Amino acid sequence: METLIYKSSIAVHVLCGILSLASGLVAMIANKGGKVHNRAGLVFYWSMFMIFVTTTIFFTLYPTNLKYQFFLGIGIISFYPNWSGKRMLSMKKGLIPTMIDKIAAYLVGISGICMLAYGIYLTQNPPKAFAGLNILFFVFGTVSLANAYGDLKVYLGFVKAEKMHWFFAHAGKMMGAYSAAITAFCVNIVPRFFPENTPFFVFIIMWTVPGVIIGILSARIIKKYQAKFKIEAKPSVFSKIKLSFSKKELA
Repeated sequence: METLIYKSSIAVHVLCGILSLASGLVAMIANKGGKVHNRAGLVFYWSMFMIFVTTTIFFTLYPTNLKYQFFLGIGIISFYPNWSGKRMLSMKKGLIPTMIDKIAAYLVGISGICMLAYGIYLTQNPPKAFAGLNILFFVFGTVSLANAYGDLKVYLGFVKAEKMHWFFAHAGKMMGAYSAAITAFCVNIVPRFFPENTPFFVFIIMWTVPGVIIGILSARIIKKYQAKFKIEAKPSVFSKIKLSFSKKELA
């Protein structure tokens, strides 16, 4: 029975992975708000949902397996932006987060803390089969915390939501979820063509580079729409540092 559940979940996981890649690409290319965009977006959302469900099943079946412990954390960080990105569509008239929104943000933050703690544990007790996995726990644990912090500071009223926050939050979060789908494809397919003794840092690159590329692309797209809607972009950390130095020079 356990084998049947596992094999069935693998089949669903792979199918939904393919659907998420195709539907996510269509949603990005199609006119925003149009029928094609909306329908492709729904397919993407539910595909990512089923990927999260099957990942949870893998962990439930093999809770002591380090690989599935890691995948559970990845499943959480992949599904959260997908879920919260869809939630943004219900806040077009104003950002009014519910208790569920706040709890979800706290949970992804707790997941991030657990991943960081696991990274520390694996650093002190390196596993034989997955040497270097602690680095990925550190990377994605930090990303989880960043997701939680970014949402909670707005949900709890520490930062005022910008104009059309729902639009930019939806776009950014869905691009983040799509980067997870691209990453999953890369780490499951590309390594099959690697030689047997490929260094582990190559696999770390496979896990991190897709997210960096999609992040840069997402920033460019959001900047484009900020210009279109005549919304002033927030200054980056580097811009603030440069401005502070300029003020000191003028003084």
